[in-house]
Amino acid sequence: MVRSRLAQLSRSRLNSRAVLATLVAVIVAAVVGTTVGYAALSKDVTLTLDGKTRQVSAIGDTVADVLESEGIEVTDKDLVAPAVDETVTDGTAIAVQFGRPLELSVDGDTQTYWVNSTDVASALGEIGRRFDGADLSTSRGSSIGRGGLTLEVVTPKVVHLKLGAKDLRKRTVTALTVADVLKSMDFEVDKHDKVTPSLSTEIADGDKVVVKDIRIATKRVAREVVDAPVIEREDDSMFEGEEEVVQSGRDGVRNVTYRLRFVNGELVARKVVKADLRVKAVPTIVKVGTKEEPEPTTSNFAGGSTVWDSLAQCESGGNWAINTGNGYYGGLQFSLSTWRAYGGPGYPHQQSRETQIAIAEKLRAATGGYGSWPGCAAKLGLPT
Repeated sequence: MVRSRLAQLSRSRLNSRAVLATLVAVIVAAVVGTTVGYAALSKDVTLTLDGKTRQVSAIGDTVADVLESEGIEVTDKDLVAPAVDETVTDGTAIAVQFGRPLELSVDGDTQTYWVNSTDVASALGEIGRRFDGADLSTSRGSSIGRGGLTLEVVTPKVVHLKLGAKDLRKRTVTALTVADVLKSMDFEVDKHDKVTPSLSTEIADGDKVVVKDIRIATKRVAREVVDAPVIEREDDSMFEGEEEVVQSGRDGVRNVTYRLRFVNGELVARKVVKADLRVKAVPTIVKVGTKEEPEPTTSNFAGGSTVWDSLAQCESGGNWAINTGNGYYGGLQFSLSTWRAYGGPGYPHQQSRETQIAIAEKLRAATGGYGSWPGCAAKLGLPT
């Protein structure tokens, strides 16, 4: 009974060893077969991505298979050579230039382009916009990553400039706004200056920029003379045009502070901001006639045989209404001061012969003769 059990165990162990040996043989064969199959399917490929090259071993028959095996996704924005459906063999070279967005802002106008170039200069050449002479926000040699780039471009423009007192001139500037134009000209704008158009305005070729150079200054004057004011008082007893000073004025004195405003170097406004009166001015008071003069008589040759008629004939040709325009009036050629000193009304030439003779009588009586008419008195042999 015991021998029978031992014999059974021995046969069982022999069977297990046979199974194990068979399994090992199958596994070895499978591994060898797989290795041989993999070697037959893989290719050695040169892969260049955005100009960077590496060697890869990949399984697949087409370019698309190789890219997929390398985990590389491409879109219609990318450039792939050979095409994705082309067959690959050992030694095939595959190049991929990935597309990337170039956000281009030219003088404030923005547009997005898809480019495959990896630097700014090549990208601008790719889209056909080189912008020679323009200012770029980054250098032309800067790289463009897969995420893209925002590029600001300011182009050259011809502008007409009138800066302060300087003459109008034409300049070519690379600027976006009026402020940029003035900065490029090294022209500093003061807070009081007036700029047209405003500093933030974008400029275009041919625009005109005008700057009024405004300067505000303060000036202090010590003991400035204040002119005596003139007060006119109407007097209806005097003829129109007649004036008489009844009070002589006197100038005043003050310490004063002015605010001065200059535009393009010229003083255009002056304002008193502070004044300290030291001596008060006394006004000049003038009486101004308002009485309407009678219509002038152009001639009055009323005559007689008196000595006054002879003097009038000598002095004025006997015209008692003459106004010669030289400051002497009437037949006896009175000066206005002499006429009024002896009570003559209005102007001598506007009065009658009799009135003029009456005033002449007063003058002769006061002077003791005819000396007030020396030339004609001598001719007529009259006492002076």
